Amino acid sequence: MTTASFRALDLDEFHRLATSGEIDTVVCATPDSYGRLVGKRLTVSGFNSLCLEGDGFHASGYLFATDVEMNPVDLPIANAENGWADIRIMPDLSTMRRVPWEPNVVLVIGDAYESGSEKDIPVSPRAILKRQLQRAADMGLAFKFASELEFYIAALTSDKAWDAGYRDLKMLSEYRADYQMVQASRDDWFIRQIRNEMPKFGISVESSKPEWGHGQQEVTLDYCDALEMADRHVLFKYGIKQLAHNCDLTVTFMAKPKIDDVGSSCHLHVSMWSVESGQSLCWSDAPDGGMSQRFGSFVAGQLENAASLSLLFAPTVNSYKRFQPGQFAGSAISLGEDNRSCAFRLVGNGPSYRVENRVPGADVNPYYAYAATIAAGLDGIERNLPMPTILSGNAWDVDDIELVPTSLHQAIDAFAHSKVARSAFGDDVFEHLLAFAQAELVAFDSQTVTDWELQRYYERV
Repeated sequence: MTTASFRALDLDEFHRLATSGEIDTVVCATPDSYGRLVGKRLTVSGFNSLCLEGDGFHASGYLFATDVEMNPVDLPIANAENGWADIRIMPDLSTMRRVPWEPNVVLVIGDAYESGSEKDIPVSPRAILKRQLQRAADMGLAFKFASELEFYIAALTSDKAWDAGYRDLKMLSEYRADYQMVQASRDDWFIRQIRNEMPKFGISVESSKPEWGHGQQEVTLDYCDALEMADRHVLFKYGIKQLAHNCDLTVTFMAKPKIDDVGSSCHLHVSMWSVESGQSLCWSDAPDGGMSQRFGSFVAGQLENAASLSLLFAPTVNSYKRFQPGQFAGSAISLGEDNRSCAFRLVGNGPSYRVENRVPGADVNPYYAYAATIAAGLDGIERNLPMPTILSGNAWDVDDIELVPTSLHQAIDAFAHSKVARSAFGDDVFEHLLAFAQAELVAFDSQTVTDWELQRYYERV
């Protein structure tokens, strides 16, 4: 992995572009509970007065208490009792960038604060990750991440996909073409836009390839500091959906769009670094190298807490359909040396040595997943857990290996009993995350009738 630094659009350049008329719109948005960008499109004068001269723009706190359909969920941050009161969004100017496919637009990610104070909103995804990063910094540690995202592309417009109920869509490929360069060349009229436009958007891309599923692709992002990587992850998904729309395509980051095809993962690569020296702490300085003792404790913490924190790696009902045997979904909680049957995989050597978490699906909120990774690893370090055993062979053939939860029901129950999660995130954030997931489960269990139920029961009971 190679790192690439992003240079934000500075205010002098912003004002020059605005004065010349090259830009006329500023997208100021913050990630919501699903990792979607929510906010406003501001005029340049509105951005200047509200965000540069003022205390940000106001929005309802319900942005952190709404389900995917934008239905309000009764949570302390926003409910009928407090009138779904306002929060304010202030831009993090270090994230300001031009949008290559919208040449008149600048985008900046914002942080959420209380309406009448300088206190941040602790349940906002960026704040949740920042707190774990501060815990790590207090221990002299920093982390670098890389998200490795998979997604499916359907060869029709999003409105037609909607009208079809997302069933029997024509995909970008007709047969499995994993790593196949013939299929890659056929798809490159679109995929090269991702490889070429994303770096202009401040998102360094390492590679792309067709994946195993029909119409499935994988794009690997270069690693960087944790908060910046989480921002890039969200911007990457935002950008791909816009590029696809412009090309009459539809993209999904569902973890398991079809039960008879492979799921889409988001493998997380993470390495541990010294705040003081800026050096990697993953590789042992012993003559024969290998995993350092401290990094071993960090990895052991991830293994020990993987099941109880799986809610933050697999956030939806659909997420758990991906955990199928033999489909490289990272459901067997074990550690392997370059072993894809294990949930955690050691890769690289020397400064590039890192651990890959294979549990998350493409539907993951990166701020939650990175925060969970750090919280789990710090728990291992604080308890000085011993170096974990490295498994050889197929993890699925080992009877006593713990598996990740196989349903949102199980994941919620495991999270609810996690002392590590409550301690790391604090009571308010912990209860918020738990209640949000419980509301999602109620919506599925009690407020919908699925196609499966209709086919199974309509005539036969």
